Amino acid sequence: MKFLKIICAMFLSVSLFAISESEIKPSVESATQNAIKVLKDKNLNKDEKADKIFAIFDPFFDYKQMAKISLSKRYDALSDVQKEQFDKAFETRLKNSYVDKLLSYNDQQINLKEFTKPNEKRYWLNGEVVSEGKSYPFVYKFYDAKDRGWLIYDLDILGVSIVQTYRSQFGSLLEKGSFEELLKRLETVNLPEDSK
Repeated sequence: MKFLKIICAMFLSVSLFAISESEIKPSVESATQNAIKVLKDKNLNKDEKADKIFAIFDPFFDYKQMAKISLSKRYDALSDVQKEQFDKAFETRLKNSYVDKLLSYNDQQINLKEFTKPNEKRYWLNGEVVSEGKSYPFVYKFYDAKDRGWLIYDLDILGVSIVQTYRSQFGSLLEKGSFEELLKRLETVNLPEDSK
């Protein structure tokens, strides 16, 4: 499970350029190979590797969309200031959750496979991590963000959606507490997903 999070960690950031649908798979393949080179570079310390990996994959992720989906209908009820606070806390939490897994990469084989199109505005790129002869599937879920190109809005690992997992956790926390309490937990306390 931890090395699958390496895949997630390779893809965490904010979009800086737009990619077309036809560019998704080759762009992800190229970025993955570049990231593996960084991870194998013994001249870089952990912080330098993390910074370079996130810079490589920044253009692929839509963190704001992921944050919005993870909070469901409650997101629309937030003020602009609260949305900005939540977006930032969510992105930071997601990156922090995966940085250690990213740096634990140990020559696992990463294969990108065929894509599927559940509808016209969705593109799911399937892949696998091969470790010790076993295959562990994952899916990068892209959506058409129009002028911003195609961006990742979710990841499935072993059939489990990261965003849906957060959505379930946030929903449970908000049934018992306030938005401010959720924000504080995001900024200071580990959530159950972080320990996997």
